[in-house]
Amino acid sequence: MNIQLIIKGDPESTRATEAVWRESCQERSLPLQVMDADSPEGQALVEELELRTLPALIVDRKIIAVGQPDRHTARKIVQDLTEN
Repeated sequence: MNIQLIIKGDPESTRATEAVWRESCQERSLPLQVMDADSPEGQALVEELELRTLPALIVDRKIIAVGQPDRHTARKIVQDLTEN
């Protein structure tokens, strides 16, 4: 499973979003790759998936979630990923 978080914008809010997703993935021992939407790799993924809202959680090239989730929501999403 390839889990990627694409971030962009205000450093404070992006750090908070990254922390929520990173913590949720670590609880399930899942690796999380974080990339900035302005990086070449990030731009390519944004274009490929036609993303309009960031941050975005991508799993195996599929959009799973967008925006800034709370801890409960992020944990539930990651839990669902590992149970399917």
